[in-house]
Amino acid sequence: MKKIVMYQKSTCVTCKKEKEYLTKAKISFDEMDIVKNPPSRDFLEEHIDPNNLDAFINKHSKPYKELKLANRKIDKSELIDLMLKDPNLIKRPVMIDGKKVYFGYTEL
Repeated sequence: MKKIVMYQKSTCVTCKKEKEYLTKAKISFDEMDIVKNPPSRDFLEEHIDPNNLDAFINKHSKPYKELKLANRKIDKSELIDLMLKDPNLIKRPVMIDGKKVYFGYTEL
């Protein structure tokens, strides 16, 4: 297994849980602050499934609630625009294991 890259936020409980899991499993990883250094548009375009947008959205985030996204129908392009404006909308952590990408807690 290659070294994992994990986009995370220091205050994210799920990210802390993921770090604990990786540490216990002795899986090496590099951390990226998802707010200061969010994934690129190209990355999001490649990895977000337009048929399952909910799997990539942080529904507990403040912007999700403020924008009332639960009550709106948006497409992939609009979602990515919103994520780039506020990376807190991206479901965390984002784990990159070579070519595989996981959004949310994942036991590798």
